[in-house]
Amino acid sequence: MTFGRIVRAALSAIGVFTPDMSPRILRNTFARRALLAGHDRDDLSRLLGLASNRIVDRLAATTSAEAGLNSPPGAS
Repeated sequence: MTFGRIVRAALSAIGVFTPDMSPRILRNTFARRALLAGHDRDDLSRLLGLASNRIVDRLAATTSAEAGLNSPPGAS
């Protein structure tokens, strides 16, 4: 069994069904939580073994947008 199949089976077992049920969802969840916890983008890119910061920058942008949705009105 490949790692991708293991991840899909585990996600299915807990009732998670998304278009992308690959190990990438685990990486992105880890990265978003690390960014929310205040970890540096460069350090996170290195930790994930990424060649550039592009993916971490994209995740940070979605994390910022999600965080903004949860902010009270008038908060900056």
